[in-house]
Amino acid sequence: MTLNSFYPTVITLLVFSLLGLPVTSSYGETLNRAFTVNATILSGCILGSGNSDSSSFGALNFGNVSSLSTAINIVSSQNAGSIMIQCSGTPSITLALNSGANTTGNIATGRRLLNSATGEYLFYQIFQDSARSVIWGNGSNGGTAQVITANSTLQQIVLYAQLFASSSFPTAGNYTDTLLVTVTY
Repeated sequence: MTLNSFYPTVITLLVFSLLGLPVTSSYGETLNRAFTVNATILSGCILGSGNSDSSSFGALNFGNVSSLSTAINIVSSQNAGSIMIQCSGTPSITLALNSGANTTGNIATGRRLLNSATGEYLFYQIFQDSARSVIWGNGSNGGTAQVITANSTLQQIVLYAQLFASSSFPTAGNYTDTLLVTVTY
C-alpha cells in the first residue's frame, strides 16, 4: 500500500466513523418527541359459568328421578346450566341452542337424554320463559333463538327445562345430552 492511497482511505474511514456517531450539542441539550399509544376494544363477548372456568356453564340437572308420572320442571342457576355472558360494544346479541347430541331435526316434540348403557331415551325441552311456552332453539330446528340486550356487566340467562312425563317406567341409569349455545353479535 502506498502512502498516496493510505491517507484517502484513512480520511474516508474517519468521515464514515464520525457520521455514525450521535450528534450532540456541547451545551447538553435534551431532545424530546411525543408518540401515541393506542388500544382498541373490539365488540365481543365472554361466555362461562361466572367463575374461573369460562369453558362451562355447569350441568342442568333434573336430579334423581323415581317416577315420571308427571313432568319435572327445573330452572337453571349460576354454575348449574345458566348461560353467563358479558359483552362489550354489542347492544343486541342472539343466543341460539342446537338440537342436542341425541336429537336430529325438529325439536318441537322434545330433545332427548340418552342412557348410553341401554340406548333408551327420555324426552325433555329447554324453554326461554317460565311459562315454558317458547322453545329455545336456533330458529331452524323448531325452536326460537333468544335476542337479548347486552351490556358490560356479567348477565345470567336463565333456562327453563322440563323432563317430560312418561307412561312407561324407564330403565335405571344416567341419561345425558349435550347442548351447544351459539352467540351471534
